[in-house]
Amino acid sequence: MSLTIEDGDIFGIIGESGAGKSTLVRCINMLEKPSSGNIVIDGKDVTEYSGKALREFRSSVGMIFQHFSLFQQSTVLKNVLTADVPDMPFWRVLLGAFTKEQKLRALESLDKVGILS
Repeated sequence: MSLTIEDGDIFGIIGESGAGKSTLVRCINMLEKPSSGNIVIDGKDVTEYSGKALREFRSSVGMIFQHFSLFQQSTVLKNVLTADVPDMPFWRVLLGAFTKEQKLRALESLDKVGILS
C-alpha cells in the first residue's frame, strides 16, 4: 500500500473489522514492525529508528486510536491540554497550571478540527 499525508492534514482510516486499520496505524508509529516493506516519512525510513530517535519521531506524529480515553468530567480544552502533561513538572500537572502558550496551542488545535471548547 502507498499512502501520502501532507503536513497539517487530519486523516482518518476507516474500514471493516479485521481489514488492518489498527495494524497500519501501529506500523506507522512503529508500535509494530512491518513484516515486509518500509515506512518512509519525510524521506526517512522509520523502520530503522530505535531508542531516542524513535521516541522523538513518535512525539512528532499525533494519532488517536479506536479505543482512546477522554476525561468525561472535563472540558474539551482540558482534554486537549493533557497532551502536554508528560513534559510538565508534577506540581503544574497537579494544579492544572497550563501556560498561556499551551492554552493558545490547544485552542488552535480545536479550531483546526472545528471543535469549540
